[in-house]
Amino acid sequence: MKAIHFGFAAVLALFATAADAATTITIDNVRQRWPWNNNVDITYTIAGDDPTVDNVCRVVISTIVDGVTYTAYNGAVNVNVLPGTHTVTWTGVPAGVKQSDCKMTARLYTLAPPAGNDYMIVDLVTGAVSYEGLFANSDSFGGLSGQNLSNARYNVDRYKSTHMALRKIPAGTYQAKERTGAFAAWTTDKDYYIGIFCWTTAQYGYVIKRTDGTDATPWGDYSLKSRRWRPSNFRGNTDPLGAVPSYASADAAIASGRWMALELINAKTGMNFDAPTLLMHEIACRAGTTTTYFWGNDKNQASQYAVYGISSRTRPTNTQYPDPPGTKKPNNWGLYDMVGNDWQWCRNYYQEGDPVDVFTPGTGSNANWYVRGQNLYVTDPTQLNCDALSAAPAASGDGYSFRAAYIVPNATEE
Repeated sequence: MKAIHFGFAAVLALFATAADAATTITIDNVRQRWPWNNNVDITYTIAGDDPTVDNVCRVVISTIVDGVTYTAYNGAVNVNVLPGTHTVTWTGVPAGVKQSDCKMTARLYTLAPPAGNDYMIVDLVTGAVSYEGLFANSDSFGGLSGQNLSNARYNVDRYKSTHMALRKIPAGTYQAKERTGAFAAWTTDKDYYIGIFCWTTAQYGYVIKRTDGTDATPWGDYSLKSRRWRPSNFRGNTDPLGAVPSYASADAAIASGRWMALELINAKTGMNFDAPTLLMHEIACRAGTTTTYFWGNDKNQASQYAVYGISSRTRPTNTQYPDPPGTKKPNNWGLYDMVGNDWQWCRNYYQEGDPVDVFTPGTGSNANWYVRGQNLYVTDPTQLNCDALSAAPAASGDGYSFRAAYIVPNATEE
C-alpha cells in the first residue's frame, strides 16, 4: 500500500443553541503512520465556546476516496469534544486507498438535554442553580438513549469541578433495610436530590474561592479525585468567605454539627444542602432494586461498579488518593461510586434511635457519625451492599467523603 497524503476540508458545525454558535471544528493534519500501514492519525481542533455547556456532543469524521465514503472516526458521546486539539486514529484503512479524490470532513453534532427537573445543576463559582430533564428512551444519540445518554452528559470533568450535578429521587415508596437487615417499605412525601458523585477536591477549591477572586485553596490542588475529609474540615462553623479553615483535628465547631463544606454551598446558593440520611443514601444506592447488590446478585460483577480490593496505594500530599469519581459503571439512576472508593458521611449519629421517616435522622448523643458505602481497601465484594455502614471517628481520621443532598420542601413548607 502506498503512502497516503490525504487532502482535507474543515467543516463548521451548526448548533441548536445560540451560546454555541461560535464553536468551530477544523482538521489540522492527516498522516498515515510509518511504516505504511492501515492506521491514519487525524488531528483536529475545536475552537470557541465549550459545546458541552448546553449539550451532549460527538465528533464524526468522514472521508471520500475515489468516490467511496468512509467513516474515519465515529466518536462516542462527550469524548474528544472539548475545545482544544485532539488526535484520533482511523484504523483498518481499506487496502489500495489512493490520494486521488480524498477529502476529510469533520462534523460536531450536538443534542440539547430536555427540559425538566430530573437533574439539579449548581454552579459552584457563582451559586446559580438550574435544572435539566432526563433523556427519554426515544432520544437516540451516538448509540445511547435514556438514562445512559444522561450519564454521558454528566460524567465529565465539568460536573466534578466547577459544577455539581444532583439526581432527583421522586417521592414514593421504596424498599430499604436501614440497619435491620430486613427490607421494609419507606414512603416519602417529598422529592429529594442527591449528588451524582462524591465531592471532589476541585469542587471544594471552586466553592471556597473568595468573592474577590483570590484563590483560597489551602493545598493548591484542583484535582478531580474524591476529597478525603477530616471531620474538622467537613463539619465546621466558619465564615465561608473569610479565612481558610484549619485542618487540624476536631474542635468545638464539630459539636455544633455544622458541615462547613455544605455551608459554603448554601452561602452561595441560598439553599439548604446537607448530607443525606442513612435511608436517603440507601434508597438512592439501591435505585429501585431489591437484589443483593444494586447491580444484581452476582458478587463477581463488583469490579464493574465499585473501586475496591486495593491493598495499598502511595499517598500523595493532602490525602487525595481515592480514584476520581465516575470511573466505574453507575447504578440504574446514574449515581456513581455509591459503594467502594470512599466511605460517605451521612447525617445520622452512631447509637441513635430508630428513624421516624426517610428524612429525619434519629436522635443520639454519641459524638461519632455514620458513614455508608465502604472504601477502596475492602477486599470482600460481599461487603459492597447498599446498607453497609460504619461509625466514623469524631475527631480524627481522613478516610471519608460525602455527596450533597437537597430535600425539596412541600408547598406548605416554603
